[in-house]
Amino acid sequence: MSSTDDSYSMTSSLSSSLDQTPLSSLSAASSYASLVNCDETNFVHSESQHHYQPAQQQAQYFEKKMKKDSKYHSASESTNSTNKSNNGSNNTNKRSCFSTLQNRHVNKLCSLLENPIEIHGQGNFPTLNIVSKDFLIELRQAFHVNQIDIKDVRLNGGAASYVLTHDKSFSYSDIDFIFRCDLSSESTWTQIKTTVCECLARHISSTNSSTQLSFSPIIIQAAYVEKVVRVSNPSTNDSWALMSLCNVNGQNIELKFVDRLKRQFQFSVDSFQILLDPLLDHYEQISKYQQTSNKKQLYYNQYNYHSKQSYDHRSSKNNRYSSIHRLPSISVECVYGSFESALTHLNRRLIATTSPERICGGGLLKYCLLLTRGYRPYDNGIASWQLEKLMCSRFFIDYADISEQEYKLLAFLSSHFSNNDSAKYRYLLQLRLIIERSTVCLMAHERNLTLTLITQLATDYYYRLYDEYNNNYNLNGETTTAEVTVPNSITIDVIYHNEWDEWKTLHTPAKKSIQSQQEQEKQQQEQQQQQQDN
Repeated sequence: MSSTDDSYSMTSSLSSSLDQTPLSSLSAASSYASLVNCDETNFVHSESQHHYQPAQQQAQYFEKKMKKDSKYHSASESTNSTNKSNNGSNNTNKRSCFSTLQNRHVNKLCSLLENPIEIHGQGNFPTLNIVSKDFLIELRQAFHVNQIDIKDVRLNGGAASYVLTHDKSFSYSDIDFIFRCDLSSESTWTQIKTTVCECLARHISSTNSSTQLSFSPIIIQAAYVEKVVRVSNPSTNDSWALMSLCNVNGQNIELKFVDRLKRQFQFSVDSFQILLDPLLDHYEQISKYQQTSNKKQLYYNQYNYHSKQSYDHRSSKNNRYSSIHRLPSISVECVYGSFESALTHLNRRLIATTSPERICGGGLLKYCLLLTRGYRPYDNGIASWQLEKLMCSRFFIDYADISEQEYKLLAFLSSHFSNNDSAKYRYLLQLRLIIERSTVCLMAHERNLTLTLITQLATDYYYRLYDEYNNNYNLNGETTTAEVTVPNSITIDVIYHNEWDEWKTLHTPAKKSIQSQQEQEKQQQEQQQQQQDN
């Protein structure tokens, strides 16, 4: 029942209002009280002015006043309800998955997109220096020409975490870009691959102007694309594809085309997606403005305007330049859930996730990588031992064969550590420790095969470090390069079976002991020479 009906029922009979709801009766009583307290004086004052009014006019006067009061109370109730809803929305925004980048974050994002990245080609194909923002703008335009609907472009993974974190020592390997599009037909995916390869072919012609050869998309894909993945699984409702552009140092540009993806993150620290479309539109406006300004500058230089007119032109140009170069507001989405909690995990180096049984096999490798970088598990309802067991089980489900495990492990090491043998060695130690204590789904011989594989790889890297360490010492005991931390014992099994706190305190041999050994060897050689002379 509306507020007008409540007020009317109150004026007609007070007993009938008691049968209504408490809120409606309260609003009706308040309107009636205002009518009794305030309107009687007004009516008496009007009666003293007009000396007489008929009963019908009095009834009309009361009805008008009741309507005004009912409108006022309904408006006040609506404002109270909107205030409550606004307060509720503010509370939910604190736990929202969306946020806006601050100025320092936008500056980091711009520097990341403006830095050139080398894309290495196989054989005689040249190395391409690609600026991410220019390449993304070129791809968007090419997709629009080929009538491929791209909903938005996003920065994902470690690069997005690098933009948001306060940690200055944070490092990322790949630069992941997400293109949300429709992949319902295979012809669309074929056209997307062709478009990407055509854009790469244009960069080849721009780097080598002398070569005017035209390469087919198949040749370009074989030369510059390290891996191509296409996933279409109706049971899990997944439909996405990936093209990874090769970089020898491990900093690949990964173009991910997503139609449907059930799980978009592994851990909360990598669950940020920065929407790049406003920034790319901003870069396009700047390029168009620079082109038009260059044309106008040529026009003014050609016709030799007076100094005052040219000064007016420069001042107006500077005003437009300052207005067009204002950076837009850029949104970021946290697919983990709460943006604030995920950002806290990132800045405090905490490992948190949801539904760990749905993480793919590579989640175990990423988990061990975070442990070697100083992250620690965060108990958000899932204990660390339970998390490790689930990830180990999923790893051996996805990579059941020992050859698949070796290929995946070598690819992970090359893409995340490049040529850092010391980091690879520490990572393998951590991985073997987790697999040894948390694997419960394998037979003993299968588990031993995996542990033996990791042991052999770690032993190879250990002897490389040991040789480099010995070769870096001069006769005086001074090193020419940075010292490498290697353990004293070469018994790898003993090191592996120890806990993290025990084998983390690895140290280099003391320089004094090495100098004393060298002095003893010299003394022995001198004594042998004296004996031969005698």
